[in-house]
Amino acid sequence: MKKILCLLLTVLLSAGAAAGCAGGPAPGTDPATDEASATVTESAPATEEETEPLTEEETEPVTEEETEPVTYGEFIVVPDETVTLSVPRIYGDHMVLQRDEKIRIRGYSDKDGTEIRGLFMDDEARAVAADGKWELVFSPKSATAEPQTLTIDDSCGNTVKFEDVLVGDVWFIGGQSNAEVTFAELPTLISSLSVDESMPVRLFMQGARYVIDHREDAKEPCDNVLNPSWYWKKLNRGNAVAFSVLGYYFGCRIAADAGVPVGVISVAASGAKINELMPAELVQEFKYRVGGNVGPSEFYNMLVHPFVGMRFKGLVFFQGESEGFMGANPSPKKYSHDFKALMTEYRQRWGFEFPIYNVQLSDYTSKGISFCPNSGYIRAQQFNAYLAMTGVRLIPSYDLGSDENDPNYMHSPYKKELADRIADAVLADLYGADGAEKTLAPEMESVALSDDKTYYTVKFKNVGEGLISDSGDGKIEGFGVGVIGGLKPAEAEIISADTVKVTVPAKAKLSGVGYVASPHVDKNASHLRSSYGMPALAFYKALK
Repeated sequence: MKKILCLLLTVLLSAGAAAGCAGGPAPGTDPATDEASATVTESAPATEEETEPLTEEETEPVTEEETEPVTYGEFIVVPDETVTLSVPRIYGDHMVLQRDEKIRIRGYSDKDGTEIRGLFMDDEARAVAADGKWELVFSPKSATAEPQTLTIDDSCGNTVKFEDVLVGDVWFIGGQSNAEVTFAELPTLISSLSVDESMPVRLFMQGARYVIDHREDAKEPCDNVLNPSWYWKKLNRGNAVAFSVLGYYFGCRIAADAGVPVGVISVAASGAKINELMPAELVQEFKYRVGGNVGPSEFYNMLVHPFVGMRFKGLVFFQGESEGFMGANPSPKKYSHDFKALMTEYRQRWGFEFPIYNVQLSDYTSKGISFCPNSGYIRAQQFNAYLAMTGVRLIPSYDLGSDENDPNYMHSPYKKELADRIADAVLADLYGADGAEKTLAPEMESVALSDDKTYYTVKFKNVGEGLISDSGDGKIEGFGVGVIGGLKPAEAEIISADTVKVTVPAKAKLSGVGYVASPHVDKNASHLRSSYGMPALAFYKALK
């Protein structure tokens, strides 16, 4: 009797597999280009007013309830040459998969009902193709720099195999040109570039140029990476030279200090306005009709959307110069609102509150004033957005701008110094490094006008053992009084460990007070810092 039952079961399994493989491709389906939709989980946007430093506890994703290991039946293959199996180019040889999270691998099959099997690190996952798509879910894995193989096959005889796969931390680098700019575009940095090819760092470079040249393909969200030259690459000198300078230095620093493999994915686009990085739903809600280099949403559609659903460690973001450009441009006044909305939308689409490290705009020398008259305004807006969000760090960079004699005044060569500053914060927040207080930038806490209306007192937090000035005598440059966009320079000095006195200039309007909120900031000026050397965050405080 048992033999009869076993025979019947085998027949039934064989019939099911054959049914899933029989027939040709579904009409109009091209698995290499079909735009499948990733499943996302929405979460409520953050509403807290104050932002505290990130901690591992705050940013650690919620652990899903443990389940018993799944035991699968026999995987039966009935070859069918009319059926194809493919995966998006966000996966590939040399990739890094996010550690300690469920690993989700999605792909395409042009025959519904086809069974898909994945094998990775002694783990097996199964799925069944539906509507031309499938998704394998592997259990979380610990970090490993030992090369692994990921094999995906289907019940129709197709196999996709990825070699040299590492498990570690995946970081996104987003924004515009100061995030995208490569060593090849800053040739003065190439001679000092040192590449240790043994480091477990992997690179995935994208850029604006391809999108600009292929706008017809960016009108709708792309489920796949369209440029065939965009794929995971091992660390070597040639690949480093062609990669984001900021992303390279940041990734190498995290890998070296945290001791885990790091994958860095560039989703930045040179010249991008924030509305070009927005999904279409936000663009429509905010009634944006014109972008910069491309149309609203087009950079998002091609550079960002393919990675929706991929688990990663965090986002480094450097953007806002395009909102600071010359000409009639209402977006500076909306930048705080738009940035918060964009990051909230990204977090909802990815389904978790990933940490965000946002770079407050650099200085662009005196030459840049005519081109970026609103850059100080954007710094102030970035500060306002930071106060209104959780899980965000604002990283000052105005003291790391270009030198006056630097011909590339929009792209500072001090990217390693900036990357180290960001990495210091990340290592303290997420990796438990010592000295977290040393990574905190002094932050305006309150502003008060004297009774005789001759000076403001500005109180700061995160001052360490007390505020200091670059001049050494307590004098500070960069404060201004009046209306944002027309601040009058004001004398300022440190009067206590956490307080600065700002003298009201003659004929200045008592509309508010700001620090580094003007278009140009002399990088050699006497800046305000914590006792550990961290520069204070730029801000503007409007007063009634």
